[in-house]
Amino acid sequence: MKMNRRLAWVCRGLMVLATIGSPLLAFQDSRPVNLGNPSTVEDFKAGDASREPYQKATDLLAALQLSPGDWVADVGAGGGYYSMRLADIVGPEGKVFSEDISDSAMRWLNTRVRTFNLRNVEVVKGDSDDPKLPAGRLAAVLIVDSYHHLTNHQAMLEKILHALKPGGCLVVADYSFTEHRSRPRADQLKLHEIDPELARKEIGAAGFEVVKCEDPFVKWKPGVGNTRASATDMWLMVAVRPK
Repeated sequence: MKMNRRLAWVCRGLMVLATIGSPLLAFQDSRPVNLGNPSTVEDFKAGDASREPYQKATDLLAALQLSPGDWVADVGAGGGYYSMRLADIVGPEGKVFSEDISDSAMRWLNTRVRTFNLRNVEVVKGDSDDPKLPAGRLAAVLIVDSYHHLTNHQAMLEKILHALKPGGCLVVADYSFTEHRSRPRADQLKLHEIDPELARKEIGAAGFEVVKCEDPFVKWKPGVGNTRASATDMWLMVAVRPK
């Protein structure tokens, strides 16, 4: 009898705890995602969801032709989506240098590394003329939607060239509206765009050999998650450091 009474009290206690806990769990589950200042897996995943439909992320990464164990850099990494994808591609024996220059990007990148336990990712705060990458060690460098932000593009390209191994690959993806391509470079940058032919000349002048340019790589389409307000296509360029 005593044992039955104890069991009854235990059951009642558990029911009370469940009743109290349910609203707390519901509150946690209903927490809105924070895209502007991500801090949880859900925040990051919500922000990442547009990458595949609007940037063809998997095809873009395939252009790097990476192998497990490679060292690679994500220059202008922003929130670190591509750094995370690269970490999976190169595996635990490889390394990813996730570079940016802004303080907000440093917070996002460090938070993503902690949140997803990305042990093979090193966050690097670069300068406007130097991404601070190790010389002659990288198999590839990726720049997505950030080339137009390079205020000292020639110095950056020269540093990236010397960070790559001979035969190493530079992949650049950025945006351009065809009707804006005749405008001066500075005017295009104000629109967060850059003509791929202008980029081709700059990349070639830095010592790279441009081997491919897909223009467009992704055709603009409207939809929730597309951060481009105007019908701006994305282009993709692949260049290599000569052997």
